[in-house]
Amino acid sequence: MQAADVPSHKLPIETSVVRFIRTRLQVTHEDRAICVISGPWGIGKTTAVEAFARANVGQCIIVKIEQGSMKHGASPVFVMQQTLEALRPLVKRSPRATLSNAYWSLRQMLYKCTADWLSQWRINSTASDDPTFSIVFDEAQYLSRESIEMLRFWNDVDRTVMPFPIGLAFVGNSEFALEEKPNGLSILSGAVRSRSLFVETLSYNDVSDDDISSFLRACGPYDADAISFMLGYFRRPRVRRDFRTILRLDSSIRRRSPDSTISIAAAQSVLG
Repeated sequence: MQAADVPSHKLPIETSVVRFIRTRLQVTHEDRAICVISGPWGIGKTTAVEAFARANVGQCIIVKIEQGSMKHGASPVFVMQQTLEALRPLVKRSPRATLSNAYWSLRQMLYKCTADWLSQWRINSTASDDPTFSIVFDEAQYLSRESIEMLRFWNDVDRTVMPFPIGLAFVGNSEFALEEKPNGLSILSGAVRSRSLFVETLSYNDVSDDDISSFLRACGPYDADAISFMLGYFRRPRVRRDFRTILRLDSSIRRRSPDSTISIAAAQSVLG
């Protein structure tokens, strides 16, 4: 597969960042806990979320948060509606069935859907352990503080509003504010932070040279000198170690290369 054929959010290899996020999600799921992961575009967050979901089919859903109409993030009602759309197919209900706009009606619908999932789990499972079910909120930077405050009660062991505590993962871009500020304006309250098993902030510096080398080789053959040249380029100040950028550069280089194996001359023809 040529680099141009690879969707920009899917990495052709599992990088160290993807492994890190996927492991955090798996532990959170198994412990029915909460985790928060923040990082810039293009480091593999969505790839890790999808890998986690493939490893836990039937025991998790991904809710990709849309921005919604609220200035300060998606409202609790909108988040519940999106969650129901993702959850319904798991209990063999149409995701397109009419949804209420009323908070309490949506809460009842969610309780019924998760109770149906629990009934199916009890029928099909031979395990004696408690059920493990998780919801990953991708693009979590679009959540409002009020929505996250609502969601934490889905996980609360003592006061859960669901039939059982649900694991929660919030995965968002760098603007997903994790630190509480003096004025108290943060998307995460102290209550959510104190209940979180992991609160991780990643950056482009977490993408290693080995990740970039392996990624380029997975896109197609590169000779050793070309790899060294590309690594030198991505070590420069202010150059983002962004896999989307790497894919676009690889595509540009290949369009200009007469050979299937990329040489340093081909890489220099684009990057100078």
